Amino acid sequence: MTEISSQKKFTQTLEEIIEQYSISEQPEFLKVLTALPDSPDKDKMFEDMDEVFRAITSPSELSSKLPKGTTEDSAAKELAKIPDSQKILSEEQQKMVEIFIEMLSSSSGNESQIDMNNVRRFANANFPLSSDTNDEDEAVLLNLLNSQPEAIAEFMQAMMACHMAGMTKAANLLSRLFAQHVLVIENDSYQSLQMDLTKNKGHIEASSQAGKSGRNKRYEKSDKVKAFAIQLYLSGNFKNPHQASQAIVFQVAEFGQSVGYRFTSDYQAPRTIETWIRKYLNETKKCQQKK
Repeated sequence: MTEISSQKKFTQTLEEIIEQYSISEQPEFLKVLTALPDSPDKDKMFEDMDEVFRAITSPSELSSKLPKGTTEDSAAKELAKIPDSQKILSEEQQKMVEIFIEMLSSSSGNESQIDMNNVRRFANANFPLSSDTNDEDEAVLLNLLNSQPEAIAEFMQAMMACHMAGMTKAANLLSRLFAQHVLVIENDSYQSLQMDLTKNKGHIEASSQAGKSGRNKRYEKSDKVKAFAIQLYLSGNFKNPHQASQAIVFQVAEFGQSVGYRFTSDYQAPRTIETWIRKYLNETKKCQQKK
């Protein structure tokens, strides 16, 4: 049985993704990378990319817990009912980040032939990048960089410059930041899902609190907003309630408006949110001490 090359294997994976998501044509980066001369490094690159793309497109473990008939529109509502769903999604996303980092990272190379003048010129060059080099590999890489959105291309430019200079540790740190940027921070679908989950968990929590306390409709809107703020706090990574309240105030205020709730003033909003969070933490602590 003939072994399938890593490039062909990745191409097949990508074709499946293109068909699944109805993408009109192959991404530009694949055309550029395919043009690279054959080498063990190229084989390893395609092998790593295949692993990354399979991880990115594989279904979440939560998908098996969703009821039949769940649609894209109702997914967040159903996921909100599953315990620790946001944490699980976050952990799965972080696994993808780690795989992506592994693909981008490199070990220390030979630093004896570094031309720092060339490194500086490349690192400080503006886009689109140009070169009069006859080096085929370099020309292909420049085409790859120029084919990317500038925000991504600048990350890649910085990483490559560090690699060229033999600054492996700095390059790998940039790889980590780049992976977080692409797969988490600027991943609109992931961030949107987490936000929808937070909203739905807030509604569930608010309904539960209102039912237990017998609170009337006068407090229903504020309960929803408070629950939403607490869910944002719990799903984030904040040093303390004060920092959290400053960071999430606009999201909470926006959600409040969507359910007909308004803070008394912009000045008071973060103070109220901080009070909600501190009260929640104190009540949680008391409950834990009783156990």
